[in-house]
Amino acid sequence: MRTMRLIPPQDCRDHISRRLEAMADQHHLNAILGVNPAAMRLAEQYQHLRRRGNILGPLHGIPLIIKDNIACASLPVTLGCKGLASLRATADARVIQRLRAAGAIILARANMSEFAFDVRSRSSLGGDVLNPLQPKVTAGGSSGGCAAAVAAGMADAALGTDTGGSIRIPCSYTGLVGLRPAFRRSMLEGVAPLSMSKDTVGPMTHSVRDAAILHAIIHGIQPGKPEAVGLRSVRLGVIRALEGEDPAQLTIWYQALDKLRMAGATIIDVDLPILTEVGSQHCLSLYEFQVAINHWLKLQQNGPASLQALIASGDYLPEYLSLLKQMLKWESLKTSEWLNGRRFQRQLNLNLNRSAEHYRIDAFLYPSVARQPISLEKMPPGCAPELAAISGLPAITQPCGNTGKGLPVGMELLARTRDEHFLLSLALACETVFQQI
Repeated sequence: MRTMRLIPPQDCRDHISRRLEAMADQHHLNAILGVNPAAMRLAEQYQHLRRRGNILGPLHGIPLIIKDNIACASLPVTLGCKGLASLRATADARVIQRLRAAGAIILARANMSEFAFDVRSRSSLGGDVLNPLQPKVTAGGSSGGCAAAVAAGMADAALGTDTGGSIRIPCSYTGLVGLRPAFRRSMLEGVAPLSMSKDTVGPMTHSVRDAAILHAIIHGIQPGKPEAVGLRSVRLGVIRALEGEDPAQLTIWYQALDKLRMAGATIIDVDLPILTEVGSQHCLSLYEFQVAINHWLKLQQNGPASLQALIASGDYLPEYLSLLKQMLKWESLKTSEWLNGRRFQRQLNLNLNRSAEHYRIDAFLYPSVARQPISLEKMPPGCAPELAAISGLPAITQPCGNTGKGLPVGMELLARTRDEHFLLSLALACETVFQQI
């Protein structure tokens, strides 16, 4: 089983220094947009507190990487966009307040897909985020800078956002654990919006236990150690239609299913006819982005006044011009298209619940992406990540093995309810099985 890494360091200064060295040595990955200039000073303060026996919390002195669409007071918050490079956060996002209160040190801001639009991370400020496992392929997106930084040892964990797979896709590509919590609007305070009905904030870590710690802290819950459920009592529904056609990935996937069966889990094939509709749905961000980002821009200082003004500046990736212009068409919510999308969210949630009851399963199971990355261009992940994104249910991806090419295969668990505690306990049981050699 993967060991916990989020343990307060004995020497905060040395710990931060080594992480900064790792960033400098691997700057070619384009994972980082900027380092917190106060990081070493904070490390000195936290080390002084430790010597006096004053531990701030469970994350005392632990450096974290934060996606650059989450507000950290006094630091830039750019969404990877040149046109927003002048923006600085005037206050911490709610999740950052809780991380700091637990003793975390915000070490650096991560590169991302510009505006969080894409499933590979490319921005006008930071370029392409390279996968540290294979630098010729993408680290995924939109939280790719977070994933690359953690996988490369720049920090032991990061905080990303997930609208349609933006935590889970890069974690799958880089061999990390990524949790998309259940949708809760209150958790988005201080987070630059993409879709006000789908955005979530979640941890990207090396282990399920570390993900559980960060999840609890950002939700204002006292962190505890999740206990693995007994797999002999678990029924998992495999959605075969989401397995894809990547031969190397499928080999590892089938081996992982065999390991779960040998550990006692009951694996059941699940038919989900609504998948056809999931794959054809327009993302609600198409209808929500202009309304949401205009409201957010009004709260910022020294930035463009609106999405229209940002487009007029030309300071963004040119490849997004067509999409941005399309988003300008939607000036308000509650259009017929938006209402249809909201109705489909409820329909999918109900459909998943009925399927879970019909097959008597505890969770759904499928590969996190349809195929592995082969270049720096975006790799269509299939509609698997959208099941959690549209339904609002929590999902977690974790590595279940590596292909002969050295890239990890991500296995995603989708909860049948909004209970992340059970989902984490189930993921911990699976992690234990996959780590056994």
